[in-house]
Amino acid sequence: MLNAQAQAQLYIEQAKVKLDVSGGEHLNGSLLVHNTSADPMSIRVYWEDFEYKAPYDGTKNFLPAGTAPGSASQWITFLPQEFTIPGFGQQSVEYTVTAPSQLNEGHYGVLFFERSSIGKMNNDEVNLVTRIGTLFFIEPSTKNKKAVIQDVNLMANSLTASFVNQGNVILIPHTTYYIMQSGGLVAIRGDAKKLYVPAGVSAPLVIPLKGKLNPGQYTLVINSDLDDGDVVVKEVGLNVDAAGQVTMGNS
Repeated sequence: MLNAQAQAQLYIEQAKVKLDVSGGEHLNGSLLVHNTSADPMSIRVYWEDFEYKAPYDGTKNFLPAGTAPGSASQWITFLPQEFTIPGFGQQSVEYTVTAPSQLNEGHYGVLFFERSSIGKMNNDEVNLVTRIGTLFFIEPSTKNKKAVIQDVNLMANSLTASFVNQGNVILIPHTTYYIMQSGGLVAIRGDAKKLYVPAGVSAPLVIPLKGKLNPGQYTLVINSDLDDGDVVVKEVGLNVDAAGQVTMGNS
């Protein structure tokens, strides 16, 4: 969203705000915006909704405020909405979150800081618009972080599975795995790519089978860390024949 030069000139100390709230609660906070250039910047502040989109690798859709099912736009106010930061200066933006009396799921959005400037393209003056944002995760203090790993299938050099978010908030699991021999010795370990999974969504999980396994029986253990001590674990039996062919056993 920002080119390298704009990123060097304008930044926010908090890229993400995560708030656990109770029904009817009011929370206040602030974001500090910095101008690292010598020239003043005129900034406009506004809210948009966002949604993670398939294959849930962190890519987002940005939507007008109040249009996403999990929008938090109606709960947040912020000031100032327009300001000018002097060269090498900074500006604090205050926000207030007012949760409804009943809060049963996570709500999300992004507070954008947008700068307009005049540049040149092919010797013509053009209006350049750049922006940077802070993501807001507003979730119930009684959140339900629940997920399962299912539909495991063996591919050529990997196992595929579905990470199913059965809870009421976005889950961003950090998934690790190891392949253990029958005697308990770990033969292979690694990390899967991080997922960003909305509530009620199934995301594809790929476990690469790196390294060569000797003939025998193994157990693949998949651990998806959901933070705050919440973990999803899946075990899959693997069999390796004399030719090095891997098949799935009981899971």
